[in-house]
Amino acid sequence: MKYRESGMPPEDLWDTFFTPAEILEKLGVDEKINTLVDVGCGYGTFLIPAAELVGGKVIGIDIDDDMIKACKDKIQDYNVPFVELIYGDIMTDETMNFLSDYIGKIDYISLFNILHCEEPLLLLKKGYEILNDKGKIGVIHWKSEETPRGPSIEIRPKPEMIIHWALQAGFTLEQQLELPPYHFGLVFKK
Repeated sequence: MKYRESGMPPEDLWDTFFTPAEILEKLGVDEKINTLVDVGCGYGTFLIPAAELVGGKVIGIDIDDDMIKACKDKIQDYNVPFVELIYGDIMTDETMNFLSDYIGKIDYISLFNILHCEEPLLLLKKGYEILNDKGKIGVIHWKSEETPRGPSIEIRPKPEMIIHWALQAGFTLEQQLELPPYHFGLVFKK
């Protein structure tokens, strides 16, 4: 799947936009989660803190080999256990083959700053398909206002758009929250 305007800024700038552990906790990421999949894991901004919060394994997926390398380096530097990385696109059969042992066992999927893709409904449907029966999807995205980074405002989805897509995919909205200064968050359950 094509991910519009997916280029990442330098990591030191990217890190100034988030408080990852705090955001993850607000979105319900905790020790009750056995398997979490971080789609578009990037520099590992949320992947590494998620690995410290969940009770089991974290799987990071990214279409950019440089991002996978950055995550591998962090995993080694911080000696983070129970993290698996997949270079690929969750929408492809090849990537789904890597995930085949986890399908139906995934408790949580993070879709952080990614739903400006060209086919967000398909991405949400894929998430629904691979989650377990009580699984959840956590979403954060840039607000639809001027921010120091993020995709162009014209393609940024508003919370109500994402809620609409998620309901179409079969999800129920569990939580909606502000994540100042630049983001909003949503949690959906299967």
